[in-house]
Amino acid sequence: MTFVGWVLRQVLAEAERLYHDPAVVQGELRRLEERLAAGLIDEEEFDRCEDALLDRLEEVRRWTTP
Repeated sequence: MTFVGWVLRQVLAEAERLYHDPAVVQGELRRLEERLAAGLIDEEEFDRCEDALLDRLEEVRRWTTP
């Protein structure tokens, strides 16, 4: 096993951990709501992004539920 291979596996494992962490997804939802409230995005973009995040949160729940 090379050092580069080990590093790549560690990076991938951390990315998967963060992707499947419900707190991370909930934080992204909060930031999305803040962007909408600040007028940085419109309702259409908010709805599209919110749908994607809620789908991801559902996937996280399926991933973590035995």
